[in-house]
Amino acid sequence: MASSEADSRLSQVVAPALEKIIKNASWRKHSKLAHQCKALLERLTSPSDSPLASPDSEPESSIPGPLHDGGAVEYSLVESEFILSPLINACATAFNKIVDPAVDCIQKLIAYGYLRGEADPSGGPEAQLLSKLIESVCKCHDLSDDAIELLVLKTLLSAVTSVSLRIHGDCLLQIVRTCYDIYLGSKNVVNQTTAKASLVQMLVIVFRRMEADSSAVPVQPIVVAELMEPIEKSDADGSMTQFVQGFITKIMQDIDGVLNPVTPSRVSLGGHDGAFETTAVETTNPADLLDSTDKDMLDAKYWEISMYKTALEGRKGELADGEADRDEDLEVQIGNKFKRDAFLVFRALCKLSMKTPPKEALADPLLMRGKIVALELLKILLENAGTVFRTSERFLGAIKQYLCLSLLKNSASTLMIVFQLSCSIFISLVSRFRAGLKAEIGVFFPMIVLRVLENVAQPNFQQKMIVLRFLDKLCLDSQTLVDIFINYDCDVNSSNIFERMVNGLLKTAQGVPPGVATTLLPPQEATMKLEAMRCLVAILRSMGDWMNKQLRIPDPYSTKRFEDVENSPEPGNVSMAIVNGDEPAEGSDSHSEASNEASDVLTIEQRRAYKLELQEGISLFNRKPKKGIEFLIKANKVGDSPEEIAAFLKNASDLNKTLIGDYLGEREDLSLKVMHAYVDSFDFQGMEFDEAIRAFLQGFRLPGEAQKIDRIMEKFAEWYCKCNPKAFTSADTAYVLAYSVIMLNTDSHNPMVKNKMSADDFIRNNRGIDDGKDLPEEYLRSLFERISRNEIKMKEDDLSLHQKQSVNSNRILGLDNILNIVIRKRDEDQHMETSDDLIRHMQEQFKEKARKSKSVYYAATDVVILRFMIEVCWAPMLAAFSVPLDQSDDEVVIALCLEGFRYAIHVTAVMSMKTHRDAFVTSLAKFTSLHSPADIKQKNIYAIKEIVTIADEDGNYLREAWEHILTCVSRFEHLHLLGEGAPPDATFFAFPQDESEKSKQAKSTNLPVLNKKGPGKIQYAAASVMRGSYDGAGIGGNSAGAVTSEQVDNLVSNLNMLEQVGSSEMNRIFTRSQKLNSEAIIDFVKALCKVSMEELRSTSDPRVFSLTKIVEIAHYNMNRIRLVWSSIWHVLSNFFVTIGCYENLSIAIFAMDSLRQLSMKFLEREELANYNFQNEFMKPFVIVMRKSSAVEIRELIIRCVSQMVLSRVNNVKSGWKSMFMVFATAAYDNHKNIVLLAFEIMEKIIRDYFPYITETETTTFTDCVNCLVAFTNSRYNKDISLNAIAFLRFCAAKLAEGDLGSSSKKKEKENGKVSPSSPHKGKDGRQENGELIDKDDHLYFWFPLLAGLSELSFDPRPEIRKNALELLFETLRNHGHLFSLPLWERVFESVLFPIFDYVRHGIDPAGGDSNEEGIVNDMDELDQDAWLYETCTLALQLVVDLFVNFYNTVHPLLRKVLSLLISFIKRPHQSLAGIGTAAFVRLMSNAGDLFSEEKWLEVGYSLKEAANATLPDFSCVVSGDNMAGTNEHALNSQGNEASAGSDTSQGGSESLRTQHIYASLSEAKCRAAVQLLLIQAMMEIYNMYRTHLSAKNTLVLYEAIHDVASHAHRINIDSLLQSKLQEFGPMIQTQDPPLLRLENEAYQFCLTLLQNLILDRPPRYEEVEVESHLVDLCQEVLLFYIETARSGQTSETSPEEQSQWLIPSVSGKRRELASRAPLIVATLQAICSLGDTLFEKNLVQFFPLLASLISCEHGSNEVQVALSDMLSSSVGPVLLRSC
Repeated sequence: MASSEADSRLSQVVAPALEKIIKNASWRKHSKLAHQCKALLERLTSPSDSPLASPDSEPESSIPGPLHDGGAVEYSLVESEFILSPLINACATAFNKIVDPAVDCIQKLIAYGYLRGEADPSGGPEAQLLSKLIESVCKCHDLSDDAIELLVLKTLLSAVTSVSLRIHGDCLLQIVRTCYDIYLGSKNVVNQTTAKASLVQMLVIVFRRMEADSSAVPVQPIVVAELMEPIEKSDADGSMTQFVQGFITKIMQDIDGVLNPVTPSRVSLGGHDGAFETTAVETTNPADLLDSTDKDMLDAKYWEISMYKTALEGRKGELADGEADRDEDLEVQIGNKFKRDAFLVFRALCKLSMKTPPKEALADPLLMRGKIVALELLKILLENAGTVFRTSERFLGAIKQYLCLSLLKNSASTLMIVFQLSCSIFISLVSRFRAGLKAEIGVFFPMIVLRVLENVAQPNFQQKMIVLRFLDKLCLDSQTLVDIFINYDCDVNSSNIFERMVNGLLKTAQGVPPGVATTLLPPQEATMKLEAMRCLVAILRSMGDWMNKQLRIPDPYSTKRFEDVENSPEPGNVSMAIVNGDEPAEGSDSHSEASNEASDVLTIEQRRAYKLELQEGISLFNRKPKKGIEFLIKANKVGDSPEEIAAFLKNASDLNKTLIGDYLGEREDLSLKVMHAYVDSFDFQGMEFDEAIRAFLQGFRLPGEAQKIDRIMEKFAEWYCKCNPKAFTSADTAYVLAYSVIMLNTDSHNPMVKNKMSADDFIRNNRGIDDGKDLPEEYLRSLFERISRNEIKMKEDDLSLHQKQSVNSNRILGLDNILNIVIRKRDEDQHMETSDDLIRHMQEQFKEKARKSKSVYYAATDVVILRFMIEVCWAPMLAAFSVPLDQSDDEVVIALCLEGFRYAIHVTAVMSMKTHRDAFVTSLAKFTSLHSPADIKQKNIYAIKEIVTIADEDGNYLREAWEHILTCVSRFEHLHLLGEGAPPDATFFAFPQDESEKSKQAKSTNLPVLNKKGPGKIQYAAASVMRGSYDGAGIGGNSAGAVTSEQVDNLVSNLNMLEQVGSSEMNRIFTRSQKLNSEAIIDFVKALCKVSMEELRSTSDPRVFSLTKIVEIAHYNMNRIRLVWSSIWHVLSNFFVTIGCYENLSIAIFAMDSLRQLSMKFLEREELANYNFQNEFMKPFVIVMRKSSAVEIRELIIRCVSQMVLSRVNNVKSGWKSMFMVFATAAYDNHKNIVLLAFEIMEKIIRDYFPYITETETTTFTDCVNCLVAFTNSRYNKDISLNAIAFLRFCAAKLAEGDLGSSSKKKEKENGKVSPSSPHKGKDGRQENGELIDKDDHLYFWFPLLAGLSELSFDPRPEIRKNALELLFETLRNHGHLFSLPLWERVFESVLFPIFDYVRHGIDPAGGDSNEEGIVNDMDELDQDAWLYETCTLALQLVVDLFVNFYNTVHPLLRKVLSLLISFIKRPHQSLAGIGTAAFVRLMSNAGDLFSEEKWLEVGYSLKEAANATLPDFSCVVSGDNMAGTNEHALNSQGNEASAGSDTSQGGSESLRTQHIYASLSEAKCRAAVQLLLIQAMMEIYNMYRTHLSAKNTLVLYEAIHDVASHAHRINIDSLLQSKLQEFGPMIQTQDPPLLRLENEAYQFCLTLLQNLILDRPPRYEEVEVESHLVDLCQEVLLFYIETARSGQTSETSPEEQSQWLIPSVSGKRRELASRAPLIVATLQAICSLGDTLFEKNLVQFFPLLASLISCEHGSNEVQVALSDMLSSSVGPVLLRSC
């Protein structure tokens, strides 16, 4: 029981109230109450320990009651009832003075936490008691007393806030209802506001607890100030707000004090700071909450079904209608009480928002307050919804069920505040709940937003402004827009919401089209246009922000404002943070839960493309159905089977129903099949006949043509009878009845039909249609009734009205029926009432949408989606920003348009959408009006500033668009200079057309000055820049004829306006180029070069502004990494080359000078060895030097390069290469002074800076040598060539010393990298020290030097030739010991042998000293003989000597040297062969001792090759047999019968042949001479080295010479040939056998060789082989001699042959035999010298020959003498022995 202390604590609260009640109670009316109070008071004040309750209730006293005193004391149920019932009764008296203390007391009991437990009328006795208590307080508001109203509110709010007293279910609803009623019913504005604030606070508490799933969660007081607008305007000084805020905060703190007694004043008063925060509840995290909600949701399906059931029953029950509510509550089977409370309150608010007051109240906002406050509360609730509310299926279901219905009813309201709140609620749904409400948003967006937006001509101004502001707000969360696009515009079953929104905004921004009637006032239209523009800009900004976020681009425009929006509820919302502390307030983060599949770009791309193609097909169908179907089948959007086409016609939205009917009625094969498939797809089983027709005709309109209807109805009847076999006896019946029904439908519902059909008429019309029998009358009558009452119509019939004013894409959704129902109702003034049909219809729509789109919600993450969005919106945006910019001068509009341009360029540039980006950039560039300065206005100045900003912020992404921006900068600078009065560049760079014009221009117009101080002569300037088109203006000026002074003044003021844009801002574009990324800088440079090109090419007004900027930016960007810098330079060098070769000399000079400045800057930087950047950098100098036709430019380049050398020689590395290339080019120049100037510098370089050249030790030395070689070829000055050769000698010396790269080697030595041995230690150390490698490196350096010298051997000037050869061979002689074999190989192959190339291949085969045409043209001028005898002979000798000198190293090259010499011998030119042979002998005589066996073999074979190659060839004479005859005939005929005029052309060709024969004869003679030389040389060599030669080598020689001899013999005995040669007679001067001497000498040499072999017996001697050779040779020689002698005799003894052959004279024959005699003698002696055995052995062969010799005629008696010697000395003894 209670102790006295406890009593005192409780009685302190209760006693004063009881006393007041007793005091104010009327003794008559309230006697019972007064009695109760007194009894209680006595108990409380009496000190006795007796229980409060009466003794008879003892058994119950043990049940604990709801009262306790905050301490240890608790009261039983009976005691609690005893204490509370007086208070409950007091409340029920409806007497202010009694009610007041009672309610106050109850409020204190709650606030101090003395009441606890759950108030629930359906619960136990304790719960009922508490619920009774709360109910009694709720009823007190009926007293309509201001003070009591406040007290009731205070008590109820305390009750809801209290933690110990738990208010749930009906009790909570009753409290909410009471506050709602006080708000509506109170006369006092303060009380109304307090009631509203209390409601909001209660909602916060209920939903916060639901989110946290705990009543202990701390809740902050709301901020009342934000509730005040939109309704309470009466609070001018804010005192009311303060009062209400205090009221709420006090209650919250009192309760808080009970929860946390330690810190009673924890919450800061008022202000936004505390309001927006929600401290986290440590015990719960959102994930756990989600799990718990799922556990509670025992049966979500049951839940959803019951919701739809409730909605379809269309209950009107509000909170007060207890029974209905009770039923519904039973259906709301929610285990978790917090969730159930939240659900009930939410449902109650939705129902209150749908409540429709009587019609007369519609226009009166005061009477609409109930609806409005309910919508406001819903808005607050949704804007601050937490995770559970946003994601739980149960709450999403409640939104779909109740809130969507409320939106449907309220969005068509004419009352703006209702429409505005509907919009606000919808925006919350879109921004926070879109993941769960995909289908619903898809329906409402067109209905609420697009419907208003697309009505351009006659909108409701306020409504449209609300929608525009709504869209502006929507764009604040960038994710929302992108999600809308992905989920609707890329979904085949949804409307293109984003596209329609942009197009609607465009139409609004463009205003009412001209000629269309409008209800708008001009200022309204202007406001609306501006707002629409704002929205378009916001859309672009939003896309940009989203892109920046996804790509992590730092956003240059981001302001704090955007972040605030992200992280807190918008200002203007109540600070009702229902959100859990752990979760950010913005909803977009939780969207990803909606679909676990990430938005895969590919599928989005495919879906978008699929949708566009499908729409194209549908619109084609709506014009030409057949073509449409064909297109769709081809595009794979529809299958080609009739069933698939039928399904498409049945299900696809947006098809024209009339055309579907037409298509189905066609008689073509496919259409018929499709119609049959279409009908067969219906299931008419169990349907009434009219129902079946109704269902059938919903999808299309019957065609007008009777035959088509007939075909369709025939099929319908057949199918109906199949589905319902018992309905009619035959299909005919159904067919006729179907016609009747259609006629009846038209008759009943067409207003044009005046005399309507009655039921009897209908029955009469259908007599006997059932196989001659009648159908039952009642059947027909009921059919008649149903059709008369309910028209059969297509789904689309509702639409006719709306279609007139709607974009037909509205119908993609198939939703217009809903839109129209709403619109039509409004038009009929049935404003808010929406029928149950509509609601049902709406639910079907949602279900249909959800089914079709499978409700998968995609959260956009991939930035590529922006490309599709831009594709959709770029054209409307461009139109929306361009037109006002062009036409308006309103600063706000201009600023908006420019902002739009900026965002558009940002997005398109970053997304690399070239076409779109360029469209925006060019438009903006045009708006600067810089191409037409006469038209510049303030807005153009803003456009210029915008261009600068864009360049600054988006430079990295502009790519090709830089060109437009830099063009603007260039034009700006031009005008700026004019404005300042500076002379234009043209003064210095004008391109004079001719002399007369030069003089005219001289002083008058060339210096236009626009001086602000005086008028100045500005006509010219003005004319040059007045007006031009953007593209046509060029970047320079544009002369436009005479200009008036007025125009000039205007121009001056315009130019002065340009000063608003500082030059420094423009220059920042260039200085900031260093901050551009690696790709962007290259685009920037390309664009700048292009612009500069334009400037310079202007004929009238060339300018160098951009050229100077190129130098600047090259300077700024020089420190970039090498890779980027070389890409930049690649662009710049091409530019400098083009300009350097430009015809306007002043400009070309300027460009080259700019390049020089850059090069000097560049050369300040160190370059490491083996890099090539300097070389690349200086390439333009080389190319211009080669290409430029202007002497001045070439001279300038040489001077530039010399300056670089002189001032930066330390830093030049790879740059030497280009420098030497410049000088080399100069060396070949046609202008003498350029050659001299270049050589002068070259001389200085080599004298003073040689170590620097070779420092890098790579290519530069070679370039230097090549350059000197070029100078040696100089034709202007022999001294230059000789000096150049001298310098080459110097280079060779340096190279031999190994001084190249001395500095780098020194460095390497310091680092210990190189062995101390140096390259010229002498032969011995060479191999061991591994320097060979070093020298192989040198191959690279030696080679160009030597090759250059070798080329000089063809110089026409003997002096140069001689010096060069001298130097070449001297160098090789002196430094050859340094060379390795590979280097020698290169030297021989590429340096020495080429000297003789011209000779080896070029001498004319005519032989002798005839004209040597073959030598290359360079040699035409020089005296070839001199060259041949001096240079060639000398060179060949030097080569041979060199070979001999370095034989130890170069011996592997012997074969190549031999082939060179042999090639000389092979030439059909006696002198050359002589030179070659002499050289051959020289080689052998000097080196023969050194040759090994193999080498001698090589020599032998090469001699054999030479011998075979030079065999004389007379075949041409013999084969020309007939030719010779005809030739002779031709000559005779021409000589004797010239008058006959024979065929001269034939004669011409004959003479040609004759020439040919002579040529080949002379060649044969020449060869014969060469062979003689060769044999002599061989004999000489043989004699020299007879002892060295092995048997094999000697035999090779023997074979070679034997071949010569036998060939000569064959020719000598050819009698036909001899007779031919005699014909040609003296002209060719041949001997009589032509090769007699050759034959004799060759055979003689053969004999000698073989005989010597037998004598010497050298190594590897094969006796048998040699002897057989000798025997054969002797036989051969004797035989030939005998034949020759006999042929002479026979010819003499056969006179009959004389007529045919020209026989040589007897003396000739004797001469021949005489010349052969020595050979025969030698042969006979050789036979004698054979050994006895051998002689005997071969005597058999010899004897007949000897016998023949005796009988022969001889030219000389030597033969006979020798023969007799032989017979006596050799044959005789043999004969004697044999006898």
